[in-house]
Amino acid sequence: MKNINFTKILFFILILSTDFLIAQETSNFNNLILTRVGHLNKDKVLDSIVVKQDTVNKFRPYRLEIYLSKKKVGKILWVSTDKAISPEYFQDKNALQKEKSFSDIEIRNHVLTIKHDYENEHREHTFQLRGNKFKLIEYYSIKTNNDGKIYFETINFDKLIRKTKAVSKFDHHVFDENEYKLRMNPRYLEDLNSVSEIHQ
Repeated sequence: MKNINFTKILFFILILSTDFLIAQETSNFNNLILTRVGHLNKDKVLDSIVVKQDTVNKFRPYRLEIYLSKKKVGKILWVSTDKAISPEYFQDKNALQKEKSFSDIEIRNHVLTIKHDYENEHREHTFQLRGNKFKLIEYYSIKTNNDGKIYFETINFDKLIRKTKAVSKFDHHVFDENEYKLRMNPRYLEDLNSVSEIHQ
């Protein structure tokens, strides 16, 4: 009877150990990439942002953590997401490829901006704390192609207006300029997914 109970206990320990090792292999955000401090709300207390990178996952994803400071309480983890920043590597048809994507995070005028730099494109997503959530308020991108043009795009999510413009990168002649009225529901930081299929 004692041997049976011991066997059950040993089996249970092995299951727990296996689950722990699997969890360790799938994610381990122990590499600190950057920290930023600034005012994300209007309580005049400094808040902070931390970006960490997973050193186990082959795509090297990033985790964004936002800490809001509360008087008499201290810092509170307000947001934690692994989707808002593009991973460092992506899966090509033949092999794992490295791309320069995540660039920086900036805090200015009570808003935070996540910046990505690709080979020929710069993107920015800007968020502001509205109530208890960080609302996406603006998107901006600038892209160059081999056709000699620079493409600009901005979206104001408060006014629901999208603007696009194409100019010559040689003399800044405007080839095309448009403005569109959008219809869409509010988007928040938790909704932003920069992890495309090539990163999976």
